[in-house]
Amino acid sequence: MIAIGLPKESMDAEFRVALVPEDVAVLVQNANCQIFVEENAGLNSGYTNQQYQQAGAQIVPTKQAWDQPVILKCKEPLEHEYALLKEGATLFSYLDLAYNTSLARMLVDKKILSICTETIPGPKGNYPILAPMSVVAGNLAAHFIQHYLLALEHLPGVFGRGVLLRGLAGEPQAKVVVVGGGVVGLEAARTLSVMGARVVILELDFAKLQDHPYTHLYHLEVLGVNETNIIYALEGALGLVGAVLQTATATPKVILRRHLKHMQKRGVIVDVACDLGGCIESIHQTSTSAPIYLEEDLFHYGVPNMPGIVAKTSSIAYSHASLPYVLYFLQHGLKGFLQAKDKVVAQTLGGLSAYQGYLTQEGIARAFDLPYKDPQEVLAQL
Repeated sequence: MIAIGLPKESMDAEFRVALVPEDVAVLVQNANCQIFVEENAGLNSGYTNQQYQQAGAQIVPTKQAWDQPVILKCKEPLEHEYALLKEGATLFSYLDLAYNTSLARMLVDKKILSICTETIPGPKGNYPILAPMSVVAGNLAAHFIQHYLLALEHLPGVFGRGVLLRGLAGEPQAKVVVVGGGVVGLEAARTLSVMGARVVILELDFAKLQDHPYTHLYHLEVLGVNETNIIYALEGALGLVGAVLQTATATPKVILRRHLKHMQKRGVIVDVACDLGGCIESIHQTSTSAPIYLEEDLFHYGVPNMPGIVAKTSSIAYSHASLPYVLYFLQHGLKGFLQAKDKVVAQTLGGLSAYQGYLTQEGIARAFDLPYKDPQEVLAQL
């Protein structure tokens, strides 16, 4: 019988839980496993200890939840949690390795088998476990743009412009630029358009958006990424959303400081990829206790784990998206999982990020000067 640990998330304002009770019940009934849930792990997502017990899990202290051969999480372990992971354990989680040297080194040193859930590709070139959180993040980004445009004292003595995105008679609708036309960017653009903004998307592969239903339904203006288009898009803009996805490498800088002078003062910048460096040069990570700062006379919002603040919605979405993969792993073992060609679970080799003292994502291994092994070589050894 396989033992699974479900620790409580400890990152700042990270209120999600990796498995909701109904999905715990599915694993218990179908995967011959025991699930050890840390006490109150689901409380901030609206799930009680009793609900987990009724689903078949055991409620345990922190150490016992971590002291299992398989660990399920939403976000990567923090440094104070590294010692809690057993050597050789299996870790399923979003990891965001590209900017986290200490985490990458820990995975190598402790010979962790890590499945990076955000890098498992889907059949249509998407990332099925990441996609639900991308939708949440895009939606929230739009709402934060509007929130920080309100005439509230967002920083001591510093107020927002006091405008609605939609405008009214005598005032034009606000222009907001979205950099990146993937899941995050399209959801941000859709939400902003519904809120009344004029939306411009900057996208390298702009041709893919020309016939996307959102482009026409929400009257989105789509442009390729070049200096002329960046300046045109940002001229007079009140909002800027960074939505560039790089799942295994640092995010490239698309919007430079010199571009920001074209925006209106006290405009708002939200970069969803700030945990991977962000695509906007002036962005850096913030926290929910101090979410914004003023730079270039623009509000910057850089909280990295945005979906964590809508924990109920996000927990359900993450749990349901990851469940088929976790179940397949438990039923078929590592080799079967990495070779999966199920109509739902497939291309899982893309999620392998560390194995027996090696990183298996080459770009990250090279960047951090850590030992690398090709995923195909790992598969051949199993």
